[in-house]
Amino acid sequence: MRLFLKITVVVIILIVALVGFAAWKPMAASRLLWPTLERVMLREPFVGITTDGAVREGLFRIESTGASTRAVRNAAQGFLDSLSEEQRENATFPVDDQEWRRWANVHVSHRQGVGLLELNEAQTVAAYGLLAASLSARGLQTSRDIMRLEGHLADLMNDFDQYGEARYWLTIMGEPSLTEPWGWQIDGHHLVINFFVLADQVVMTPTFMGSEPPRATTGRFSGIAILEEELAAGLAFINALDTHQ
Repeated sequence: MRLFLKITVVVIILIVALVGFAAWKPMAASRLLWPTLERVMLREPFVGITTDGAVREGLFRIESTGASTRAVRNAAQGFLDSLSEEQRENATFPVDDQEWRRWANVHVSHRQGVGLLELNEAQTVAAYGLLAASLSARGLQTSRDIMRLEGHLADLMNDFDQYGEARYWLTIMGEPSLTEPWGWQIDGHHLVINFFVLADQVVMTPTFMGSEPPRATTGRFSGIAILEEELAAGLAFINALDTHQ
């Protein structure tokens, strides 16, 4: 009984200490707790895409599109070839790795892969070349503007340890191929893209795009803004509904 009471007291003390630490240093506490939270979440099996608990079947069928993914494959291989042996080891994962599920928008999460901050000029060109080969012109522009707004956020917060234009990480899953499944992921605050390739098919799910703030009105990134057309369309839609709707 005494041992049970001692254990209970120790647990209570630890909980109080943890809560106090979280209140005192919330970012540090978040970074400490995130790996544990991530491990718990990844124990749950991946079942598919759902909005209500029921998996949506048949969203992506395996069928030829007639489009070529050669440019994406070549850009991915060029990026890998530009890396050092250590960088390449950090950046590559099996095609069925849990890395596909380890992305997170929150800036305190632990990132995998090779960070843009680690790259030299030629490697950076190759990294952005992969995005350019994979995304539409507007998708690339939006992605780069999100990064720039993240740089603006760093300027506003005067915090370049947590925020910044280059605080994004790239990973390659599988081996870039024209026939076998593979893909790439960019992971960072306000921008996450999962790009899966199978022969001439591409699936970009899930993708996360956002920013806070969504527009820079001062500083070196003044004038940069994202998702303004989407915002206008959303407002027009909601304003067109009656009260009941």
